[in-house]
Amino acid sequence: MSWTVDDSGNAVGSGGEVKHGGAVGAEKKGNAIWMDEQVGEGVHCWTLEILGGNGMWIGVGTEDNFGSGYKLKGLLYGGPGNLSDGGALVSGHWGPKYGQGDKIGMRLEVSGDHTTLSFSKNGSGLGVAFDISGWKGGPLRPVVSLDSPDHCIMISSMQDCGLQAMSSAEGPAPGIAGSWQLDGKDVWQLSIEQSGAGQWRVSATVANNLGCSVTEENGVFSAGPVMSTMMMPPPELQPLETSVTQLLSGITNIARDGEKLIITAGDRSEKFSVASGSTPATKDQVRWLNN
Repeated sequence: MSWTVDDSGNAVGSGGEVKHGGAVGAEKKGNAIWMDEQVGEGVHCWTLEILGGNGMWIGVGTEDNFGSGYKLKGLLYGGPGNLSDGGALVSGHWGPKYGQGDKIGMRLEVSGDHTTLSFSKNGSGLGVAFDISGWKGGPLRPVVSLDSPDHCIMISSMQDCGLQAMSSAEGPAPGIAGSWQLDGKDVWQLSIEQSGAGQWRVSATVANNLGCSVTEENGVFSAGPVMSTMMMPPPELQPLETSVTQLLSGITNIARDGEKLIITAGDRSEKFSVASGSTPATKDQVRWLNN
C-alpha cells in the first residue's frame, strides 16, 4: 500500500503520508492516488488526517483518470467545503472547510453500478456527497490534490462504521459557524467560517457572491469591506442584493439564540435557521461521467 504521485514533482509520498513538494506559481498542483487492495465491489473506508494546511481536495478516482494538474478527474470534497469533479465545481458549500488537525472519514460503497461516497469530520457525519447511479468506470481509489507547500495528509484504513454514522447530524452544531438560511419571505443563505481566533469569513450569494471578513473583540463584532463578484443582478434581485450587502457591511453582532442565528447591524436584526442539509451530487452533475 502506497501513494502513487503524478509526474509534476509537486507531490511526495512516503508510506501513508503524502505532502506537497514545495513548488509555487501557476503550475503547483500535486496529485496522488492511493494504491491498495480495497477496491471494487463492497464498502471501503479510510481516515485522512490533515497534518498541514487547508483547502486541499480529497476523494476518489480511477487510475485511468489520474494525472497531473487538472488531468485528475474524480469525486472530490475540499477547498472552502465544495464538491468538485476535478475540473469544475459540482456543488458549493456542501460541507465545512477542513484543515490541519482535522480527521476526515471517507466511506465508499460500490454495489453493481451504484456508488456512494460519504464523509465525516472529526467523527461527525457530513452525509452522502456523491450518489452515482449508472457507474461504468474502473475501480475507485482514494485521491488527493494538493496546491500549497504546507499541504500534508496521512491516510489509514478504518472499519466500516455504517452509513448511518456518516449521516449529517440534525440541528445546528454549537457556535455561529455553518450554513444558515434567512427566516421570512426573501430566503437566502449565509455561510460563516472561522478563519482564526476572533476572525470569521461571512459570505452570501444572491445574484453575486458577497463576502466580508468579520472580527470580534471583547464581544464587539465589526465587518470589513464587502467584496463582490461583478455580475449585473436581474432587476428583481437588485433590492435584495443591496439589502444583503448593507447587512454584511454593517454587522455589529452575531449570536446564537437556541437553534437560531441572530445577526445585528445597528438597529437592524435578522434571524436565521440552519440551512437544509446538503444533498448528494448525482451523475448528471459530474462532467467527466457524461462525456
